Amino acid sequence: MLHVKRKIHYKRVDKTLEASMKEYIAKECKCHYGSRIDEERYELLEQKIASEVQNTKSGFFAALNEKDEIVGSISIFAYDNRIVSLQKHYQTEDVAEIGRCYIKQEYRREGIGSQLFALAKSFASLKGYKTLYLHTHRFLPGGFSFWQKMGFEVFNDEGGNWQTVHMERLVQEVQYSCAV
Repeated sequence: MLHVKRKIHYKRVDKTLEASMKEYIAKECKCHYGSRIDEERYELLEQKIASEVQNTKSGFFAALNEKDEIVGSISIFAYDNRIVSLQKHYQTEDVAEIGRCYIKQEYRREGIGSQLFALAKSFASLKGYKTLYLHTHRFLPGGFSFWQKMGFEVFNDEGGNWQTVHMERLVQEVQYSCAV
């Protein structure tokens, strides 16, 4: 199979891309979650995206193809302690949450997700975050293994119908040196 290198560029989402991003995220969510999420939740998601685009402590990044169509996304924002099972886990404000990482199916396995994560990690470092948190679901294609490759480790596996897995890693890799 011939692999063609596509021209992908990356951009921080601003007001000019916000509507397109909302549409892209809604389409990806409906594809992956289907009826697991009701319409009210999709409306809340749109509001959250708008908030993330405007907040200076949040970053939303898009991967765009040569036609300027969104083919990938990732967001990073201050963790808000909303998940009941984690409320005692994070007691500081230097935790950022990674979310809404989607790559259009025909663009997967081309390094786009890794590049988007690198942008989010760099943003986290610039904003002073120390820890990155995310949750994924084992039923999402490729999500869990991708995050493991990005250095995330499981600290809470809820299982159940949603198959929710909570993961974390440090923003900066720990550097060890050994004096000889």
